[in-house]
Amino acid sequence: MDCDTPENTTTASSNISAVASQIEALCNNVERIAATIASGQSLPAGLDTTQDVLHTVTSTFVDLRVLNRQLHEDKATLSASVDELKLKTDGLALELESKQREVSYIRKEIDTTQRQETTYQTIDLIPEQEFLETAPDEFKDDIDTPHKLMLSRLRYEIKQRDMQMEANKEAKAVRDKLRQIKRKRIEKLEKIDGHLQGYIKTMTLLGRSFGITSDHSKDAEEGAKDAADDGEEPKEHKRVRAVREEGSSRIGSPRV
Repeated sequence: MDCDTPENTTTASSNISAVASQIEALCNNVERIAATIASGQSLPAGLDTTQDVLHTVTSTFVDLRVLNRQLHEDKATLSASVDELKLKTDGLALELESKQREVSYIRKEIDTTQRQETTYQTIDLIPEQEFLETAPDEFKDDIDTPHKLMLSRLRYEIKQRDMQMEANKEAKAVRDKLRQIKRKRIEKLEKIDGHLQGYIKTMTLLGRSFGITSDHSKDAEEGAKDAADDGEEPKEHKRVRAVREEGSSRIGSPRV
């Protein structure tokens, strides 16, 4: 669209005004001559004969035709300029309406976003004051707006949780290792318990075969018999189990 349209319009308007003034002056001159001839008065200077009058009138009509043509050209130019201005105005009006709709849409989106509930609002974050006091400087370099502050708090929360997960993994590894050691010790104690029972039975059988009954074997048999009669566990079994439980209690489990 031509940016010089207002200047063109002004120029055309000025030309039309000038041509109209010239046409008015010529018409006044013709009317004056005609009035002079009709009234029988003496002709103006330079118009001594009828031939001079005809020549003047003819020249005036020629000038009128030229001015009329120029007037039409200026009018056409002015009309084109006005039409162009109308098109430009209509374009600006449409653009303004489009911008207004865009602004209305953006405002609506902003309002919807502000009222929308997001996931991060339910996350149990470190309090803002604690974050400002304990977080490293790398998380506090750019927190001049609430949005940037929230992003920094979320990044810091992710880092803290990653560190906690690593600590939990290490603690779990230690716990599993201690449980494995505990299980091996229990298995070893159970084997020792089995061996002791086998030794006791072997010694008892050997003593009987040689007619020898040791006090220990006798006590063991009587204790086992009494325990069996009373439904209790033999003393040797109790002693082994006590040793096993003591070893188990020393192992313990780490607190995770």
